Amino acid sequence: MNDAEQRIISIIRDYIEAVEAELNSRWENWHVDLSEAEMYEVIGALLARMVSLATEMALAPQIWNEHIAPIILRSMADAYISLAWIFEVPLERSRKYILFGLGQAKLGIEYRKAQLEEDGLLADEDPIIKATESWINLQRYIFLTEVKLGSWSDLTTRNMADEAGCIDFYNYVYSPFSAATHNVWHHIGRYNLRLCTNPLHGIHFVPADLSLDRHNDYLRLAAKYVQNAFDLFDKKTGVAIQTLSAFEELSKSLDGLKETTNPKEDEVQ
Repeated sequence: MNDAEQRIISIIRDYIEAVEAELNSRWENWHVDLSEAEMYEVIGALLARMVSLATEMALAPQIWNEHIAPIILRSMADAYISLAWIFEVPLERSRKYILFGLGQAKLGIEYRKAQLEEDGLLADEDPIIKATESWINLQRYIFLTEVKLGSWSDLTTRNMADEAGCIDFYNYVYSPFSAATHNVWHHIGRYNLRLCTNPLHGIHFVPADLSLDRHNDYLRLAAKYVQNAFDLFDKKTGVAIQTLSAFEELSKSLDGLKETTNPKEDEVQ
C-alpha cells in the first residue's frame, strides 16, 4: 500500500466518523413530539439514508467511477428531493410516504406468496413473509393497509423538485445521473463499448467491460449532497449544532491529496 492509498483510507475513516457525528448531533438536538412521530421518523430516516449511501460509497473506493458512482449519487438525489418536498408539508406528506411504503411491502408479500405456491412451498412458513408482516403490523394492521400504484407523492420527481424549490438540483444532478441508473444509451454507449480494432470492419463499436479510473471527486459529490440535506434540515427545523462540517473537512483533505497526485486521476469527467 503506497502513501496515497494510506492517506485515502485515513480520509475515509475521518469522514465517516465526522458525518455520523453530525447526523447524531442533529437528531439529539431536534425536539421530538411523539404525537407527530411519523414526521420525525421519515425525515430522520431520509437524512440517515443520505449518510448511509455516502459512507458506504466512501468505504468502496473501487466504485468511484462512471459504472457505479452515478447510480449511488442518483439515489441520493432522489432521497434529497423527497426530503425537500416532504419538508414543505411535513406531517401530511410523511404519513403519505409511510402509507405508500407499507402498501408496497404488502404487495411484495402477495407476489412472494404467489411464487412460493407456484413452487409448491408453504407461504405461511416463509420467514421473510413472517418478518415483513410483523414489520407492517407494528405500524398499521396489514388488513387495513391499502396498496397504491404509481408515484407515492402523486407527482413526478421533477414536479416535486419544482414545488420544493430545488429544480436546479433535479436538472444538474438527478437527471444526468439517471442515465447510468436506467442504462440509457448516452451512458452505456460511452462506458460499455470500445472501438473495434479490425480496420476491415469500418468504424463500429463492440461491447466491453471497461476498467475505469477512480475519481476522488465522486466521494466529494456524495459528501456534498449529504451536506445539502443537513443544510436543508437545519433551515427547516432551526436546529443548530456545533460540530465541524464533515464535508468541509473532507474537501480540504481531498484538495491536499490532489496536490500530491496527478490531478487528472481525481477529476470527474
